Amino acid sequence: MGETATDRAELLEAVMNVLPKDKLRHVSGLGLPEDVLQGVAAGVDIFESTYPYMLTMGGYAMTFPFCMKTTSKGLSHRESCMEEKAKAGTDSAKINLRAVSYKLDNTPLVKGCQCYTCQKHTRAYINHLLNTHEMLAQTLLEIHNTYHYLAFFQAIRNSIKEDNFHNFRIWFTSERQDQEILALGAL
Repeated sequence: MGETATDRAELLEAVMNVLPKDKLRHVSGLGLPEDVLQGVAAGVDIFESTYPYMLTMGGYAMTFPFCMKTTSKGLSHRESCMEEKAKAGTDSAKINLRAVSYKLDNTPLVKGCQCYTCQKHTRAYINHLLNTHEMLAQTLLEIHNTYHYLAFFQAIRNSIKEDNFHNFRIWFTSERQDQEILALGAL
């Protein structure tokens, strides 16, 4: 809570080394995807976070990729997506649905997402709900953000089962860094 990522890694390692190996390891406050991956790598089993709720209340929808197979698109496609996101006040982890650029956007929050919100509603509709202060906006965003976050944790569990967590973490971190660099270039 306020420490650098390097300090956190050292703290996690120190704490994990003294905890019993046969007990579950729980941490509160780690919510960002990179922080969660750092915690899993250190041996944390259970996470407690307000991250999805805080994004929801801010009018943001989670959009970060977590499936290594479906995000291997060409760099030019990623560059154009990041330019569009940068103009809309977003980053590679979330989109700000209060932004005017979503007023006429009739696509789901995340293409291919199977949550109720993405299946039934568009970015434009949620933008309208947010900007008219309708309570339904937070409900729909909470459905999506919780679904997306749980799917991220499922992807982590799957990578562990397949003995591929290290590669998953490297892929995820490099994807996010590449997207952040492209977003900065688009500004």
